Amino acid sequence: MASVSSHQVRPFVSPFPGPAPVNANDVRGNDNTLREQFNAHDADASVHVQSGTLASRPVTSADGSTYYATDTGDTYSMVSGSWVLSAWAHWYGDFYDTTDQPTATINTQQLVTLNSTGTTRGTALISGSQIRVTYAGDYNIMFSAQVKNTDSAEHNIYFWWKKNGTNIPDSAGQITLPKKHGSGDGHMLAMWNIFVPMAANDYVQLYWQSPSTLVSLETIPAAGSVPRVPSVIATINRI
Repeated sequence: MASVSSHQVRPFVSPFPGPAPVNANDVRGNDNTLREQFNAHDADASVHVQSGTLASRPVTSADGSTYYATDTGDTYSMVSGSWVLSAWAHWYGDFYDTTDQPTATINTQQLVTLNSTGTTRGTALISGSQIRVTYAGDYNIMFSAQVKNTDSAEHNIYFWWKKNGTNIPDSAGQITLPKKHGSGDGHMLAMWNIFVPMAANDYVQLYWQSPSTLVSLETIPAAGSVPRVPSVIATINRI
């Protein structure tokens, strides 16, 4: 669908405000002049802003034309017969959790939950675990998890991502969690990132698996000059 970005308006100079009666022919002539200017303006593709899905974008247009892709949020300009991305729409979000998340059942996949939203644009946290994107694109997703082990043995822990409820291939990682040492619990910060192609309204979720109920994702309260450590932080941004 094409929309006109602006109209050229000709000053209404005839008839000029003055004594009655107003000459109808003058009014008609002025209206015709305005209509002709509008028509000429509408025929000039260089001042049009068209919108629609990226797939429906015209192959070519007059140089200077602008196209807004409603499904990706990108704006393109026609330069020398080719569409050029003219304004990069940056979509992003950061989300975190401020609770402890224990191992519910050993050696069983478990959904990582998130209860807080930081700064977002074009993304949202849905149902306490789904990181959903509004626009299509390739996204960088990253997490960090504060893992605690109160057992006297080391344990191997797994984390991985799912998209729309299905495992993302090659997204998993394993960490070996230190055992309890003296009076101190074993701690490790697990983190990595992956690139994921996503369509509009796709979502990702983080999962983990532990072989012991003595392993948990831990939130550490703020202490002195050190701020709170969330149990999980997840970020997403379009690349």
